[in-house]
Amino acid sequence: MATIQVILNGMPGGSMHDLDGYPIILKFDERKSYGSAVWVIPSYPGHIPASMLSEIRVQMGPITVFTEGPDSFQSGPHTTDWVRSDYPRGKLCSFLQMDASTQKMGGISLFIHDDSLILDEINLGGKKAEPAEEKAESSGDTPQP
Repeated sequence: MATIQVILNGMPGGSMHDLDGYPIILKFDERKSYGSAVWVIPSYPGHIPASMLSEIRVQMGPITVFTEGPDSFQSGPHTTDWVRSDYPRGKLCSFLQMDASTQKMGGISLFIHDDSLILDEINLGGKKAEPAEEKAESSGDTPQP
């Protein structure tokens, strides 16, 4: 059972909710505008205007997110452990997953282009490679001049 923290713009701290296995849905109307879209969170009292959501932090999860729109548009399920609005820059929102072992973050971002809802893949981060000299020293090899 996933537990989430819903954080609205301008309201730090947010509120905690159990999803009981139900997905979260981002619904667009016929205008295909983020300003008129709503987040449907089963345990939240009412729908959240999309522009009011800052982020959803998954405390126990992951969770499943669907996107629905006009003309039978549907995307998902997207497995995520973090939903962020306005991330990355120029996108409406992102459904992200962090891999703690590799420190990579990936997922899906959403934006509107030419009146179409577009989903785009995101891949960020990862452990930085050790410099060559440090690798040689740590392996016991002596670097040659």
